[in-house]
Amino acid sequence: GALLYSDRVETVLPARAGRVHVLHLIDQLLQVGKVRRVGAPTRLADLLEHGLRSIRRRSLVIVVSDFISDPGWARGLALLGQRHDLLAVRLYDPLEMALPDLGMVVMEDAETGRQLFVDTHDPAFRRRFERLALEREQALREALAVAGADCIELATDADLAETLLRF
Repeated sequence: GALLYSDRVETVLPARAGRVHVLHLIDQLLQVGKVRRVGAPTRLADLLEHGLRSIRRRSLVIVVSDFISDPGWARGLALLGQRHDLLAVRLYDPLEMALPDLGMVVMEDAETGRQLFVDTHDPAFRRRFERLALEREQALREALAVAGADCIELATDADLAETLLRF
């Protein structure tokens, strides 16, 4: 089954077996992937709470996310981890951890569309960015540990098959 989420729960597909159901699931993933809403931030907590309410039997729950969300999602993840086997698939871009020195650039928030003009040549700016990224990384790792979740980290610049084989 699947809960497909953008800035809200888009589709709920109950768990079923069979080739037709798998094809339907893939089709729904492709349809939701085409939708790009700008203006509403991700609230991962809403998705996790919906999962807590709707998944009745003990299950393997796989959460695929970048885990960049409004605060408050760690509690829902921990509750899911108490009731179910939990696997977090974290998608990330290495540029989210450390910015290269590119000079003046325009950065855009993919969710809100908000743009910001920043000077990546400024070493102090890059240090602040890296410090905040490390704090976010530490909070994420703590939340996953508390939830008892195994984690697969998929980097945008890595080989997907190699990462999955390593896991």
